[in-house]
Amino acid sequence: MTKIESKAIGFIKKYILLFLLGAITILAVFIRICGMDFQSDDFNSFLNPWWGIIKYNDFTGLAAQVGNYNIPYQVIIYLMTLLPLNALYAYKIVSIIFDFVLAISTAMLVCSFAKNNRRLKAILTYSAVLLSATVIFNSSFWAQCDSIYTSFIILAILFLHKDKPIASFVFTGIAFAFKLQTVFILPVLLYYWISTKKISILHFFIIPAVDVIMCLPAIIMGRPFIDIITIYAEQTDYGKLIQMNCPNFYALMCDGNDMTYYYLFKQFSVFLTIAVLGIMMCIIIYKKVDLKNIEVFLLTTAWTVFTCIMFLSSMHERYSYLLDIILVVYVAVSAKHLWLPIVSTLISLRGYCYYLFSYELVSLKVTAIICTALYVYITFLLVKTIFRAKSSDNVFAKTI
Repeated sequence: MTKIESKAIGFIKKYILLFLLGAITILAVFIRICGMDFQSDDFNSFLNPWWGIIKYNDFTGLAAQVGNYNIPYQVIIYLMTLLPLNALYAYKIVSIIFDFVLAISTAMLVCSFAKNNRRLKAILTYSAVLLSATVIFNSSFWAQCDSIYTSFIILAILFLHKDKPIASFVFTGIAFAFKLQTVFILPVLLYYWISTKKISILHFFIIPAVDVIMCLPAIIMGRPFIDIITIYAEQTDYGKLIQMNCPNFYALMCDGNDMTYYYLFKQFSVFLTIAVLGIMMCIIIYKKVDLKNIEVFLLTTAWTVFTCIMFLSSMHERYSYLLDIILVVYVAVSAKHLWLPIVSTLISLRGYCYYLFSYELVSLKVTAIICTALYVYITFLLVKTIFRAKSSDNVFAKTI
């Protein structure tokens, strides 16, 4: 071997992780390019017409609601109409940019939580998020924007455990301003408030305050202030189906396409969800659970999001997006139960394939059985961890 070859190999070995990072990034970009021309039913029926209205009305058009997205996302779409891009590419570029924001923020979270091999775990997490089939389909095929609110939730968790509650709740408020499903994480914040006493109940008021601030452009244009509330209120009643291609508890019980079950179970679903979350609250108080314990915190977060998906009404297949990401973080930090995010992502993937490509390898009811089994196992895992965890000697216990 020549000196040049030896130096080249030594250089590659020294920076192998950076080469891996670059290769994954390039691969992720090219994969997303493959889906740029795909037009989903959502794009043709909703997103494209909304684009036309926003572009025609210009900035003053923010005074009126277009579609059912909240105001900050409408502002972003307005800004995109100023660029020489067609609607399909513009929507997808925004979402793809946030795919990378999500991958980076998730890698930062794992790097902060992990006890060893932090750089390697962070890069593997970055890779897992960017190459996740559902993350790819969500942005570059479906033109959906779930990576936006999820990115800010991950940053909120990061700053929460850095004992920077103001920053954490600001990021939660930003996430909420983009997507109502941010409420899935609110019970975790309540648990954290009770468990650690590191935050104040006053911090929760930051969330609606940030939402209002982010909606100010429309208010300035003449939008009634009450619209900030009614946009999300109307979303909760959209579709009027008990579940919308989501393999949750109601997919086991009844036909989700029958509106009768929506009116029968809607209120029941809210009370059931609150009851289940309330039981966990009692356990946390009774057992004096320390949510600064990273393993317990991540499992609690995954379980809470999963509970909302399982028992609330009108859940879409896309709403498990946050759950899939949290489970990736849990596996990266704990280095165990690798199959959890794999099964969760496959469950989500079934819904994506059915909606986007009209392909159904497994029926919704069978998928619901698998999903329920996964929920039961995560519940068992969380309860077992809570009753066994000792923050003083647990390998995951860590105060940042």
